[in-house]
Amino acid sequence: MTGGFGLIAVTVFALGLRHGADPDHLAAIDNLTRNSLERHPALSRFIGALFAGGHTVMVLTIALLIGLIGAGLARHGAQLEAVGTWISIVTLFAIAAFNIAMLRARPPDAAPMGLKSALLPRRLRYATSPYAALPIGLLFGLGFDTSSQVAAYALALTSGGAAVAVAVGAIFCAGMATTDTLDSVLIHRLCTHRSADIERVKRHWIVAVTVLALAVACFELAQALGWQPPIPDLAVSATMVGALLIVFIWTLASTRRLDARN
Repeated sequence: MTGGFGLIAVTVFALGLRHGADPDHLAAIDNLTRNSLERHPALSRFIGALFAGGHTVMVLTIALLIGLIGAGLARHGAQLEAVGTWISIVTLFAIAAFNIAMLRARPPDAAPMGLKSALLPRRLRYATSPYAALPIGLLFGLGFDTSSQVAAYALALTSGGAAVAVAVGAIFCAGMATTDTLDSVLIHRLCTHRSADIERVKRHWIVAVTVLALAVACFELAQALGWQPPIPDLAVSATMVGALLIVFIWTLASTRRLDARN
């Protein structure tokens, strides 16, 4: 059981990393970081951690419910997964379309756009308090619109028992919090940088988010239509998260080079 749960833990942590790299997460954290930067310059660096904290409350609640009523849900597991996958595909293509339109328009202060962020109440969408990230993260946790989240719940469902389901949810959230926190640290760095060349670096970051959305959407669509990938989903998740981490590192390195030049 220990070895089997160890493999589940690694898989779920990778799914959490990928979930944190969801373009809607990146867009929401970007927006919150920018909004709170002027009034709360220090705390805004950790918007991603606060967002992940709110999201974690909802994920653990759902995982507990799955563990308690797992037998009833198991009969509809395939249908729930199919619905979640198609919602994810539509959402990701919409996010990519928004960002492509924004890149073509070239606004002066571009930031990634997300579908869920646009649906938030105006007070939350334009909140300047870093603590607004907690309820926003909580609301985002209600969705079953990413394949990584649905897959984590499926593993919680099949692992057995409420305690194990909550443990699976906690590991998933640990991976998610890692990516979310890295994102807010990166956005804080970009927004506080004063170099004239920083707009080019910001645009590269938005392009990376857009490409990620398209890549995940195309991969999920191909699977939904019957294509069997030659490598496991875990390897795909690791590749996508690894690519995003490379962009993180490149972006931070670019700002440091600009600092040295100035």
